[in-house]
This record gives sequence, structure tokens and C-alpha cells, in this order.
Amino acid sequence: MSAPTFRTQFLQHCRTHPIDGMTLVFHRPSGTTHFLDSPAPEMLDLLAAAPMDAARLTSALCARLGLDEDSEARTVVEARLAQLVDAGLVQVD
Repeated sequence: MSAPTFRTQFLQHCRTHPIDGMTLVFHRPSGTTHFLDSPAPEMLDLLAAAPMDAARLTSALCARLGLDEDSEARTVVEARLAQLVDAGLVQVD
């Protein structure tokens, strides 16, 4: 079984504004506003550029943020992905 692929239409469906070190996101289709902390906004940017699975997203995110890619990073990415899916900002294929 292959790993699920995650995607987003974040750039087309959301308006963002930085505020107090976080990112305010207004999701136009649902009318919902979210406050996101790093690494969620960076994950959305990466997924908007190209759909990817959690392993590839972890690699890309660690490279972008200058962090070591390890099991802890993968755990954080998987947890944030689940939250973004639950919020309707990311879809699973």
C-alpha cells in the first residue's frame, strides 16, 4: 500500500496575514479563520507547490527551515498534517 498524498489549494482559497509571530488564515470556502504557528504555514506553502506524502514533506520542510530530518521531525509533520486535514486546509488523496 502506498503512502497517502497530501495536497492543498491554500493559495487559491485562503487569505493570510502575519500577526504576533503567527499566521492568520481565512479559508474563504468555509468562512473559517485559523491561527497557525510554524511549521503549519510553511507546510501549506510546500503542499501548494506540489502534492506530496509525509516523508517527502518532512524532507522539504526540514530543508526549508534548516532543521535535521529525523523521526521527531516526521512525527511533528504527521501530527500537523492531521490537524490541517481536520481543519479542511489540506486534502488527502
